[in-house]
Formats: sequence, C-alpha cells, structure tokens
Amino acid sequence: MRASLAVALLLVALMAGCGGSGHTLRDAQLSDVVLQPADLPGAFTQFDVGRQARLDRVAGPRYDATRYGRESGWKARYNRPGTAQTKGPLVVESRVDLFHDSKGAQTDLEAYRVQFQETPASRIVAVPKIGEGSVAAEQMRAGTPPVRFVTVAWRDGNVTASVAVNGFAAHTTLADAVALARKQEKRIADALGRG
Repeated sequence: MRASLAVALLLVALMAGCGGSGHTLRDAQLSDVVLQPADLPGAFTQFDVGRQARLDRVAGPRYDATRYGRESGWKARYNRPGTAQTKGPLVVESRVDLFHDSKGAQTDLEAYRVQFQETPASRIVAVPKIGEGSVAAEQMRAGTPPVRFVTVAWRDGNVTASVAVNGFAAHTTLADAVALARKQEKRIADALGRG
C-alpha cells in the first residue's frame, strides 16, 4: 500500500513538472516576449508599449478581448525615419495574446487566417513554420511610392503572437517580417522552457 502511494505521488509530481510553466506562459511574462529595442536596428524608436487596450482591437473574428479564453495581451510598436530608398520596414508592431490553454490559442491562430482573408486587398502568403503553426498576409497600399504591409502570426503553447511591418514596397519584404518573428519566437520559446 505504501509503495503504491509513493508511486502515485511520484507520478503526480512528474505530471506537474511536465505541465508546469515550461509549457505555459503567464501574464507576468508577456512584456518580455514581445520584441525588445535590442531586437531591432538602432534607428528604431519604441513609441507604444504595454498591455493591449480597447484601441488596439481590430475588426473581425479577433475583436472580442475575451475570445477563446483569452486572458491578456501585450504589444510593442517601433518606428524609424526613412525615405523611399530606406531598406526594410519603417514601422514594426509586435504582439502577444495569452490564452487559458493551447486550444484557445490554436483557435485564435485560425481566426488570424480568417481575418487575413476578410481584410480588403490582403492576400495570404506562404510563410515558414514558426512556433507550432504560422500564417502570414501581405497588403499593398497605392501611393507614390506604394507601401507594403506584412503580418506574420503564429502559435506557441498557450499564446498567439504576431509581427506586423510596413515600409515602402520596393524595400520591405516578407523576409523582414519573418526575421523579426523568429526573434520574438525565440523569446517565447525561452520563456516556455524550450529555448
């Protein structure tokens, strides 16, 4: 009897270790898993950072702040001066949304895809796998010169994250957004104990 109790307690301890903070992000970690100033070239200035607020919501299936068991969110936004000849993005937005569990995060990633499909003049583009699944979209805005907007979104554990960039179309690419998304994903993976 005593041996079976010891085995049961050991199993509970092992299960607790496997499902603990190594696989689930907590609210207190959100500010550390968005892009930080050191993740971007020195010309960028952080102009908006903190918890996502009502003004940060976008129309569509991800509008509701409590969707799919969402508990919280954080964002960091950066910009830099530039001209039509500046290579790379001029504006970068990094977001993370925390969900009660990975199922809610997976549903949110699917909602990103729907949001991209429903956004006028936006098209889904192929993107390398980031985290446990990813989706990306690109949008062009007419002008002289035209501006390209690229968003990469992914899921890892109980969070979804995204990096959105924009800059002059001739010098802003999906690769720019993917490179920054990989930096943010590294932060998330480290926080999840996978780094």
